[in-house]
Amino acid sequence: MDQIEPSGLTLSVESLQEFQVQEIGLDGQETYAKPLSMSENLAKLAHKIDFSEENEDKKTDDTRNGLPVKEREENDTKEAAAFQNQQKPWESVKTKLRDALTEVSVLYDVINIARMNREPPYQYMMLEKVSGETSSPNNEFAVKLLEKKKSLEVAAKILQTGANRMKHSSSSEKKALVEQRNFHNELLCLRQNWRLKRVGNNILGDLSFRTSGSRFWHTGTFEVTKTSEEEFEETEKRGVPPCSLKVTVPSDLEGTSFIRVLIQEGETEIASAYLMQSSRAQISIDSHWQQRLEAAQNVLFCKELFAQIAREAVQLKAPIPHIVVGNQIISSIIPGVQLVIRLCHDSSMSSSNVSAPPEKNAHQNIDLEQSLHQLLRELHHSNLNGPTPRPVTASFSFNNKKRRLAGPLALDRREIAEIQQTECVLEKILKQSRHIVLRDRTAKVLDDMAASTQDPLIMVHWSVLQQQLQATVRVFISSPGYEHFARTSMQLNIGYEDIKAILKDGRTVHLSYQEKDLRNLLICQISEDRVSAVYDLAKSLRMQIIHYNFFVGVGPPPKLGNASAIVFATPNGRKMISLRSDPVEGPRVMIQDELNTREKSDVVTDLKWEVFPSGFQEVDMTKIPGRNFVHKMELLIGNLAHE
Repeated sequence: MDQIEPSGLTLSVESLQEFQVQEIGLDGQETYAKPLSMSENLAKLAHKIDFSEENEDKKTDDTRNGLPVKEREENDTKEAAAFQNQQKPWESVKTKLRDALTEVSVLYDVINIARMNREPPYQYMMLEKVSGETSSPNNEFAVKLLEKKKSLEVAAKILQTGANRMKHSSSSEKKALVEQRNFHNELLCLRQNWRLKRVGNNILGDLSFRTSGSRFWHTGTFEVTKTSEEEFEETEKRGVPPCSLKVTVPSDLEGTSFIRVLIQEGETEIASAYLMQSSRAQISIDSHWQQRLEAAQNVLFCKELFAQIAREAVQLKAPIPHIVVGNQIISSIIPGVQLVIRLCHDSSMSSSNVSAPPEKNAHQNIDLEQSLHQLLRELHHSNLNGPTPRPVTASFSFNNKKRRLAGPLALDRREIAEIQQTECVLEKILKQSRHIVLRDRTAKVLDDMAASTQDPLIMVHWSVLQQQLQATVRVFISSPGYEHFARTSMQLNIGYEDIKAILKDGRTVHLSYQEKDLRNLLICQISEDRVSAVYDLAKSLRMQIIHYNFFVGVGPPPKLGNASAIVFATPNGRKMISLRSDPVEGPRVMIQDELNTREKSDVVTDLKWEVFPSGFQEVDMTKIPGRNFVHKMELLIGNLAHE
């Protein structure tokens, strides 16, 4: 049997040249070719098989070797015999078919991968159809040209986007630079906040407060000019934001200024206040024109306020004359306490030597700072708006005969002048300073008394709603454990001249600025609280109250205030207890026991004539256990009541 070499069925890599596989480019663009159909491809491969002739490969090989026909036949017979002896029949056919099957499997896998329908990022390869036996050079050139065109479009798009960004950024920077260098825009902004006028070829501005009622001598005029190119370049070299507008402030208004008010007793500082604005405390020559103008106006405000206070200090007549020396004013508030007002001005404008604002301390008073800001503005307002005219002999709100009727009972010129008299700035500052001193002394005395007195306890409650010249504080005195029925309250109204104390029983006591007056009043109230607490305790225990008074006129006179006393007896009347409380010496407790000094008689049968009281004996309260004095008295009363 002749062996048929199935070389025509063999599929090699060369036979796949009809299928051009193209991978996906980096730009994500895909080019799909039109592959041959399966029937056309199999027909083309079938035409290559010749079953009638022998293997053409052997003929071509023998012919290439140049051997004669006889020798070729002899070699064939020898090789066939050797082949038949070494291999089994159809072994070569088996080998060829296995190789063909391997190549067909590879082709099948390639076609499946190329035909997978996935998204573009997951498509790995594709098939491209070739019209002839070999690919056309024109098509290849067109494909390459299309790929280059798409790549160039992507690159051009990136470059165009970057160029547009650079163009917009440069245009915005140029626009901002033009706006900064625009003198008219800056002048418009300046005119919106400050008063400007044109005098000849110059532009002048006004920093003063004349439109609000000021009568200060300083004009507060500044000049506005355009920044030259040289100055503009110098500011850019120093790293300062450029500005096309330049303001020239008078030399006496340059720098920073503030007014310091100090209340001191000897060398001790009681309170202090600063008239300044933290935003205008650090000004240099490179600062913006708005900041420089605000700082200059602040300097003018401080100078005007200090000049007004200095003029009033010279004109006012006080028991202790006011002293005005340079930039300092010294006034006496109360004996031993002084009010010092200083004007501090720093005219340095260098950026390296900028004055720092003073730091706040524990004695800084915010109310006084607010008053300093308001006093000069109130003066300006009063200069523009005078008092409302009213008739002299009549009243809109009150029916006062002296002001309504003419004749000898009507008000005279002096009384009317006193009614219409207004206070100056210095007098208002002195009043508020006196109030601050009184409030500080009151708080100090209350704290010392509360810390030193343990029996009874002193509780202090300050009112949140206070005024500049008045403060209210409530003081409660009570014994621990007996607050529900024994408590003494007192209200203190602190003014600027004295302290008004309203006691529990409605009495009113006016205290001076001296600390000892308030201390003595508290000591007397503590003494009265002991007697009041024992009185409430005796009533709750059903004792017989014999005598109860806060102003005892018998016995040795007390060194301070008045002595208070109470005398009560047990329910059976056999024993009496006497309590006398002295503000300085403290409480004294005495007991009177019964004494049977009479023999029994048949005539007098009433028991009350058989028992006579004996003298009083003092009790040592230190030997009686208890938390406080009221607790000891409760134990003593309970012991005597059950005997």
